[in-house]
Amino acid sequence: MLKRIYIDNYKCLINFELRLQELTLLVGRNGVGKTAVLDAVYALRRLLEGRSRVTDREVFPPSTLTRWQEREVQVYEVDIELGEEQFAYRLEVEHNRRVRQARIRREVLGANGRPLFEFELGNVQLYRDDHSLGPTFTSDWKESALARVAVDKHNTRLCSFLEFMRNVLVCRLNPTGFAAEAAGEDQILARDGSNFVDWYRHLLQERQDLAYKYTQVMREVLDGLRGFQLEKIGIDTRALVSVFGDRDNTQAYTFNELSDGQRVLTVLYALISLTTDSGQMIFLDEPVNFVGLSEIQPWLISLNDACGTSIPQAVLASHHPEILDYLGADRAILLSRDEAGPTRVEPLSEKVKHLAGNEFLRLSQVIARGWEG
Repeated sequence: MLKRIYIDNYKCLINFELRLQELTLLVGRNGVGKTAVLDAVYALRRLLEGRSRVTDREVFPPSTLTRWQEREVQVYEVDIELGEEQFAYRLEVEHNRRVRQARIRREVLGANGRPLFEFELGNVQLYRDDHSLGPTFTSDWKESALARVAVDKHNTRLCSFLEFMRNVLVCRLNPTGFAAEAAGEDQILARDGSNFVDWYRHLLQERQDLAYKYTQVMREVLDGLRGFQLEKIGIDTRALVSVFGDRDNTQAYTFNELSDGQRVLTVLYALISLTTDSGQMIFLDEPVNFVGLSEIQPWLISLNDACGTSIPQAVLASHHPEILDYLGADRAILLSRDEAGPTRVEPLSEKVKHLAGNEFLRLSQVIARGWEG
């Protein structure tokens, strides 16, 4: 699981450190940096996928530098625990505001305090799994050299770190942008969930054993649902169809004919049911927008049960009272900041207990009264 994130000089995050549990809730008022945290994690994943360069809009363009600072170097660190292994990754991005360019100045990865990979000023030093010296080579400063390392029997530990980071899903679901058809397959769900049908098609090809389980779950979630079908509508194109009704009277609806809430629920439960044991970690920004009140807690219970077992970890950023009260103060981390200052981090539980005193208050009530700040 991802144990620690450190971010410096990125938007409102300066010397910012966040320690995570198996299921963590980020809380705080608008503008305190909750989404900025998810943006940074998403950018790291994109970079380590090897598909994006450091200056790409969705990674680390110069516009992500903290506005009120003159420093032009950003630092990102992640600490990950995989079994008995403790991985530490550090990335330093150097910007030139004048020409709006950036490059990777330094990128290092270690395991259990010993090196696996070092990139500095264009030069790479690889280490084998036993930490002995491996090959050296030069690499492009504008992309992750780590992401370009080929899989080899001598660097399985390095590859396990990359696989973990490439399995991080960061989403803020927007059902109005969901496509109803899939022209291919996608291994990663898009930030807004727009490619859900392509992702669903890929998962069914990879994990057909989970399709029946997912259908049974969704029958409990969507009244009258019998199941889903991927109907062929072209040579390579498939449309996701939902079938409702009983055995004698059924009606099929394409995915875009469902309500916004039904589509979001379809994706939220897929994130739990169809990623079982795949190692995918989930970051969700306001996950229950469009979802009815009675539908939120069953999904939260399913997520809570899955975290640490079939799903390694989940991080939610939300204002919603149902999420606040179900997860509670012990799993919440408060983000706060002054009007134009950096984001601060503190555990919420002790502060809430102190403010509530002997009166029984739910976490949502404490926050509604403004006591968390």
